[in-house]
Amino acid sequence: MRPLLCLLLALSATAADRPNIVVILADDYGYGSAGCYGADPKLVRTPSIDRLATEGRRFTDGNTTSSVCSPTRYSLLTGRYCWRTSLNHEVLGTFSPLHIETNRFNLASLLKQKGYHTAAVGKWHLGYGKENEDPKWRTEYKAELSPGPLDIGFDYHFGVPSNHGDLTGVFVENRFVYGLRSGQIPAGMKLAGPDADSDDFKATYGSEDTENGKNSGRILELDAPRRKNERVMKVLTDKATTWLEAQPKDQPFFLYFTPVAVHNPVTPDKELAGKSAAGLYGDWIHELDKSVGRILATLDKMGATKDTLVLFTSDNGGVFKPENERLLQTAAFKAGLRVNAGIRGGKHDVWEGGFKVPFIARWPGKVAAGSTAKQMVSVVDILATAAEIVGTSLPAKEAGAEDSRSFLDVLTGSADAKGREDMIVHSSDGVFALRKGRWKWIEGVPVDEIKDGVRKAHKDQFRSQLYDTVADPAETKDVSAEHPEVVAELKDLLRRYRDGGFSRELPTTDVKPTHLRIAKLAPSAGAAALDEPLAKLPGKPWVASAGEWSARDGGVFAKPKSGSEKAAGLRAPLAFGDGTFDCELNLQGANRVSLRFGAGDAGFRLVVSRTTAILTKNPNKGEPATATEDIAKKNLKLAAGEWYPVRLTFKGDEVTAQVNDQTFKGKHPSLGKDKTSLDFLVFGDSAGFRNVRVAK
Repeated sequence: MRPLLCLLLALSATAADRPNIVVILADDYGYGSAGCYGADPKLVRTPSIDRLATEGRRFTDGNTTSSVCSPTRYSLLTGRYCWRTSLNHEVLGTFSPLHIETNRFNLASLLKQKGYHTAAVGKWHLGYGKENEDPKWRTEYKAELSPGPLDIGFDYHFGVPSNHGDLTGVFVENRFVYGLRSGQIPAGMKLAGPDADSDDFKATYGSEDTENGKNSGRILELDAPRRKNERVMKVLTDKATTWLEAQPKDQPFFLYFTPVAVHNPVTPDKELAGKSAAGLYGDWIHELDKSVGRILATLDKMGATKDTLVLFTSDNGGVFKPENERLLQTAAFKAGLRVNAGIRGGKHDVWEGGFKVPFIARWPGKVAAGSTAKQMVSVVDILATAAEIVGTSLPAKEAGAEDSRSFLDVLTGSADAKGREDMIVHSSDGVFALRKGRWKWIEGVPVDEIKDGVRKAHKDQFRSQLYDTVADPAETKDVSAEHPEVVAELKDLLRRYRDGGFSRELPTTDVKPTHLRIAKLAPSAGAAALDEPLAKLPGKPWVASAGEWSARDGGVFAKPKSGSEKAAGLRAPLAFGDGTFDCELNLQGANRVSLRFGAGDAGFRLVVSRTTAILTKNPNKGEPATATEDIAKKNLKLAAGEWYPVRLTFKGDEVTAQVNDQTFKGKHPSLGKDKTSLDFLVFGDSAGFRNVRVAK
């Protein structure tokens, strides 16, 4: 009996070391939207979310990494800030590829390796499929959606592809659209779907179902059951609870549950509609709370509550645009609901309202019931915390979980737990901010792609500023002039974390980031047909037009004239077919440059921004300017103010393009024609060119 007793004790210890883990990530749920965070019970009631706080620990300084959803979801699962990827502002599109590399260490792969059953149920918004260099590539929802969640460590997936009210109008289960009846389905495969008479689905999906009530012409055509908006939360919760109930008692589970509430469109079920004094938005909050309650009730029913760590939080702060009378959030605000409590701003913003969110953890016997934690934590830390719980070391800091720091000691109430000392947050416009202790410094520099209207609307966020978050949590007074030494310290710390490639430790040296590593190209072979250093503005046959041109830094720079939408241009004659074109370009402030080659009746152009290079056929003579055809594209990550090499190697109707260290190919009849002219076009702000050479 003694060996058996030892075995039973060992199994018991293993189970205790591997708690079930349920992460509930609400959508657009603001800091002041739950009763346990001060919401007025006369307006909204959140008994299930409040139950978690009563039975667990409520964090008063829980944060997201971004003020919009896709970047935060990436950070939560990977332990890495999303701006280190190609997604440096806004969110992924409905037709974007899987954003998490299939070999990247992440929360699902970690727990699956430790013997967990894993599921992702709810809003996904991290893409499906693998992109290629075809500029027309997009996720094909009529075919297998792979790679996807099942390729990064999840055993089961049921979800809304991107947003509540997105253009697909369908659910995805595992690798296919749920209930897909026709499409690129393997022979002999029968896809599961809802019952024909299910009241949770409908036959059509129109513009009235989308987030903004428009885009009817862009809604995806699919032969599949369509989502019914007011039943989406029910369907997702049904799938989550059904999966939980199917889990064996002798194996731990991980559920990543991501409700669509309280994202727009606001669509509470008819059973809940009209119950809140805060209007339909208050009812929508009630719908979220009801879903949380069903998850908790299922854990109770399974007898799994005491062995389960439940983490509840949100992907970003709540929508707060009180000037927009059409928003139901504005009606709730006028009724008295402070969605983000008394902090400034909300979703999209660089202010605290975009990042500070409800953050609650319940783990009976490990986390003190009814307790509060004031330490700073971030959703990016969930991965490192889970790794410590299950006894797994993180990869090397350069290789995975680059920005994740365990808060297990804060979770369990250790007397000396400090939480995060510093943290980076990032707005939808690409603006960085760094918090350290009481201070928050906003860098104030958006990405180049931001449109003029946004620059005007968000101008208060596009400047350097410093706030004392203890004395001034609402960020009302910029104190940078009084504390220049703090600004200098935080500016340097942000630079080290950003350029060093990781932040879970302080980079010990000033490592140049990948986008500042300049490729060195070997000299092109062949006789020079054009060789112009552009150390000064060239004379004829070169012609400069429609901009302000000057020579500096070893090249010529231009920017469009103030107030003009016309690009600054520099033209040179060419005369070659096959051969190699080289130049260096500097995107100092321009949002893009275009290298436009005249060839026959049309020609082509290479458009380069800091994030993409796109090769496009130009319109034929007499065609409208919109009559273009994209040939190939490549994602880039370039810095402002650096000189990068560009090389185009032509052979027949094919070209091999290289921009810095990124190479891609294109094929089109227009590429094989003799090139007769070259225009350097600059859009937005300034850009420079130098060392132009053609060899043939």
